[in-house]
Amino acid sequence: MASQNPKQKYGTSIYKDGLEDWIHSELVKRPYDWLEDLEKKAAQDKFPVLTPASGAVLAFLASSWDPDVVLELGTGYGISLFWILSAVRKNTKIQTVDREVEFIQVAKEFFAKLEPNSDRVTFTNADCSEIAKEFLEPSSLGQKELMFVDCDKIRYPEILETILEKGKTRNLRVIYDNVLWHGRIADPENQAPSDQAVRKLWSLTKNSKIEYTLFPVGDGILCFDFKQ
Repeated sequence: MASQNPKQKYGTSIYKDGLEDWIHSELVKRPYDWLEDLEKKAAQDKFPVLTPASGAVLAFLASSWDPDVVLELGTGYGISLFWILSAVRKNTKIQTVDREVEFIQVAKEFFAKLEPNSDRVTFTNADCSEIAKEFLEPSSLGQKELMFVDCDKIRYPEILETILEKGKTRNLRVIYDNVLWHGRIADPENQAPSDQAVRKLWSLTKNSKIEYTLFPVGDGILCFDFKQ
């Protein structure tokens, strides 16, 4: 549960104390039994990961789009990757990117439990902004694409600018996590670089006039589509 002090790093939660934990334990069904073990590992390591309720929304958004190709920017411990895997076809190709090798290794170890010797997920240690540009550079050849962005928040506006420039001629669904940024962006006194970056993301989104949906679950999920 997020801190109730808005001056703390993670701001406030939209839920009353204990409700979010109850939702995750009683109402959200994980797609794999061992996923909760990975959540516990992340909690022990004090590493922020996608909440179970957010994971369920992510899986729904992936399933309803039915992509041929997925690019995940920000592997983390792999929890969002596993929610996506639970929702897409077996022949959907997935690339997941993180700048931290140790995070990728954790995700690889758990992926091996799910699909031993599988090659349908490519793990890439690289800068997310650069991979986003590479992904959007060639023609999509009519494929349905999904981008899930959950990397360094400082990179959010730059990645969105690339998407707005190159994505409009594609069959592309874009999903951003952490767009409420723990409530910090609602308080103008919060001026950390990450706060400013998430505010700029929203400014770019609204000024672009694209049709989008905000899911106020977890730390906020933003979704919008481009269609050929």
